[in-house]
Order: sequence, then structure tokens, then C-alpha cells
Amino acid sequence: MGYTELSFQLPTDFQNSRLRSEISKTIKTDDFSFSILSKSLDARKKSYIHWLVRVGVSSSSVSDGNPKTVEKLELPDNDHGKGKTVTVVGCGPAGVFCALILQMSGFKTTLVEKGGDVEQRTNGIAEFERSGALPKNGGYCFGEGGAGTFSDGKLTSRTKSISAQRQFIFDEFIKAGAPEEILYLKHPHLGSDNLKKIFPSIVKKFSDLGGTILFNTEVTRIKNNLNFIQTTTIGKHSGKVDSDFLVVAPGHSSFDLYRLLIATGIKFINKPFAIGFRVEHLQKNINQSQWKRPALSGVKAAEYRLAAKLNNGSAFTFCMCPGGKIVQASPKEGLSVVNGMSDYSRNGKFANSAVVTGFNVEEIVKDSVSPQKALEVLENMERRFFSHTGSFDIPAVKISDLIKNKASGTLGESSYNFDLVPSDFRDLFDKQVLHRLIEGLKIFNNKLRNFSDGIAMGFESKTSAPIKTLRNTDLSCPGHENIYIAGEGSGNAGGIVSSAADGINIALSIAKKVI
Repeated sequence: MGYTELSFQLPTDFQNSRLRSEISKTIKTDDFSFSILSKSLDARKKSYIHWLVRVGVSSSSVSDGNPKTVEKLELPDNDHGKGKTVTVVGCGPAGVFCALILQMSGFKTTLVEKGGDVEQRTNGIAEFERSGALPKNGGYCFGEGGAGTFSDGKLTSRTKSISAQRQFIFDEFIKAGAPEEILYLKHPHLGSDNLKKIFPSIVKKFSDLGGTILFNTEVTRIKNNLNFIQTTTIGKHSGKVDSDFLVVAPGHSSFDLYRLLIATGIKFINKPFAIGFRVEHLQKNINQSQWKRPALSGVKAAEYRLAAKLNNGSAFTFCMCPGGKIVQASPKEGLSVVNGMSDYSRNGKFANSAVVTGFNVEEIVKDSVSPQKALEVLENMERRFFSHTGSFDIPAVKISDLIKNKASGTLGESSYNFDLVPSDFRDLFDKQVLHRLIEGLKIFNNKLRNFSDGIAMGFESKTSAPIKTLRNTDLSCPGHENIYIAGEGSGNAGGIVSSAADGINIALSIAKKVI
């Protein structure tokens, strides 16, 4: 049996029967099997938008060859960690995959999450968006699956050194119900509706393997002695979880947990991060700008990714959600933070994206700043946006007016659940930051036709964590050899895939310490 790889240009609405026919014509036989290796949309020529599809074909009619070897993650034996205990704090991608690997490797693992399970979260969000009362440790930030559960579920990652980890993550997602296309699409995504099924399935697997999961359980104290974690005190149960190792995966929003770690002696440093606002357009208008038509058969919705180099920095779009909606993702009462999400079908009326600019917190404060102060500065920004309206209604302005440095008299419709309040963004953003954002919008409008027709709204501040933990070569915390900070909250990852991979790497590092 031989093997070869072939590439085809196919219509956007092609079926697999068409692909099979093209393969048959190329190798001149119907006796073959194939798998799709990659699939990406080529929209450079608007009169001929098509899929670029690469396939691996096995047949006796093709020359001898071998498919590329898929790199597999090497896991410890299933009794490797027997007799050792680990507490993992945080049920986002980093925490879940770290806990899963540890439990698969024989460790007695407890997963602690201050939010609820997906069902509780979903009910709580529905009540929040009805009443405007944000439940403690609820909403879009905390709970089973982390903030990523209620997102677009993008699975892209620029990290080149995690191919084995990525394959393991994707395999687990598929076992939990994800579509197999995530293995070959250039821009794979899961959608929040799928994520709300996938993460509970993976957590159940962890539990079925003997792992313990504690929801609605907040860590209030970390006690360590001689560099070994001794106890984690948990609020709701007023109990202790003794463990040999502690992994904390706080995500990008759990500032109270950051402060607890700092008080415990974990070393953090400030890092550049990005802030801005969300922009929203009618999806059909984005389709028209990208495809020269309001819809394209076989393709869900048009995407965009824009960046602008400026004299004093840059501006860029982040976490674009085609056919999605803008949500209030505040971590607690009194703060206002917007984010975007979409379902797998991406068939909503609107498209949204963050428009942000990177900066150092010292640029705002005009002085040196400790990590604790950096958290305070960012929270004060989020508080300013809440105070501006006195609720989870958010300030907004038409992009065309913002470019002219003025407020809007009226605003169009939006996907946002609460109200939009016409506002002058000069009252809300630092002058230098707003200047860069506006200059970026001007460039984006030249790159993407009619970009200025949208609305800018709210405060986007969760592109990444504002601080970063120091790490030893084995990924543990300096001076605390059995404590690890994982995922976005460590400042060493961003997004679902890189965060999950970071959690896996920490689990494997812990396993290496056990002989």
C-alpha cells in the first residue's frame, strides 16, 4: 500500500463526494482511502473564493510513501504518582488538563474551583442578564471550563514547541464531543455551545478516574513550610486539603487569588498587556467587506484580523467573534469588563472584536509600580467604566464619531444584553492610550471597507494577565519548589490551547519529581 499527499482547490460548498472524485481522477483509481490534513479559505481573489484542501491518500496505485508521524505525548504509568497528592486550583483549561494528566498518572488529585459547574453557571448568567445582579464567583469568568467556556472557543496557538500537547488536547476534545475538523482547519474553533458540553465531559473523566472536584470552593489561605505546600483552606467547606504539590491556575481575572499568592511569597513581575474596547458590526457587512457578498455558501461567517504599526506603539484586533455577541465579563460587582463569544454555528446577526493597544502600567502611573499596584491600577480602570453608568450598562460611541474625537448622539442596535450609553471616551481612557486606539481605527478603516460603520463599546482588559510569575527551570516557583502557577494566570500562556498545554507541562514536571 502506497501513500501520497495531494492538494486541491475546491468550491466553498464542496461535499466529500466531490473531494473523493477529484482524488480518483488524480490517482486514476477508486480504490483508496483518504484523510483531510489541512483546510483553509483562500479569499484573496473575491471572484474566486475557494477552499485549499490537502489530503493524505493511501492506495496501491500510488508510489510508496509514509504519512507523517503524529507526535504523541509520553505519559507516566498509571500508578506512577501512587501515594502522592496534588491540589489543583482553577477549573479552566490549564487546571483541567493538569489535573487530568496527574490523575491518569496515579496521583491523588483534588480540583478546586470557586465557581460552579456549567449548569449552575448557565443558570446564573441567565439570571444575571435578566436582573443585573452579578452572583459572587459567577458570571462569565469563573466556574467549570473557566472563562473559555463562554467564548468563541478558538483553538489557534502560535507556540511551536507544544505539538504533542496540542495533539493530546485535541484528541481529548474530540472524545468529549468536539468535531474532528479541529484537527485540520486552519482556524479551528469550538463555539460556546460545544464547550459547555466538552469541559464537563473531560471533568467527568477526571472524576471517573478517581479525582475529586470541589465546586463553589474558594481558596482563602495557603500555608507552606520549608518550601512544601501543607494545607489549602477552602472557604465554603471550612476545611483543609493536604497535598504534596499545589498547582494554581487562576486565569486572567482572579485578582484576589493573585494577591493571596503574592502574600504567600510567590514572586511576580509586571508584564506588558493590552487594553481597549469591543467593536461591533453587522456580520453581513463584514461578509460584504471580506467577500464582496453578504453570504458565502459553505462558510459560516467572515473573520478579520487587523494590526496597525504606530509611531508610539501599535493597535490590533483580538479575539474576533464572527456571528457572536458581546457579553459583560466582570469578575465582581462594581467593575465593568466586556468580552465576546459565539456558538459553533456563528450564525448570529453581529460580529465583534476587541480593539486594543499594548502598554506598560508604568506608562499610565508615570512611576515604578509593584505587581500589587499593577492589579490595583487595572481594577481602578474597570471600576471607572462601571461608575460611569452606575451599572452594567456600558459607555459606547460610533466608530466614525470616535475617530473625530467626539461622542455620539444616538447609537444603533447591538447584541449586548444591557444598555449602551452614548459617551465621550476621552473621559474614560488615558489620553495616550485613546490616541493609539483612534489611530488604529483609522488604519483599520482603510484596510477593511466600512469598518468605521461599527460601534465601539465598553472596556476590554482581559486580553492577558497584567503580571507574570517567575519560574524555575522545572516550572515551579522560586523558593517554593512544590508550588506551580499555570496557564494565563502565570503570564506564560494565552488562550485555550496554550493554557491547557502549560497545565500539561506542569503535570509532567511534577511527575518527574516522583521516582
